[in-house]
Amino acid sequence: MTRLVTTLAGLLGFILICGLGFYQGRGWDRTLTSAAIAALAFGLVGHWWIRLWQASLVSAQQEQAQAEMERQQQAQAEAQAAAQTQAAAEQETTSA
Repeated sequence: MTRLVTTLAGLLGFILICGLGFYQGRGWDRTLTSAAIAALAFGLVGHWWIRLWQASLVSAQQEQAQAEMERQQQAQAEAQAAAQTQAAAEQETTSA
């Protein structure tokens, strides 16, 4: 996925700058040089962005898993407390 986004961002930068260069009537040499530099810059920014996005997704998934685990532990603790309360009530009833 990272390679795809990097490649697409570089291609977008190259096409965009080529189009602008030809629209402005610049020569081939200057337009292609600018487009190559733009492809590199767009590719680097695209790579940085996708890595940041993936890291954020992993972090969110870990936080979600942690919250789910805490919720399960809380439910288990509540069930144990309810079972102890019920056992104490039954013991009180049998001793009376």
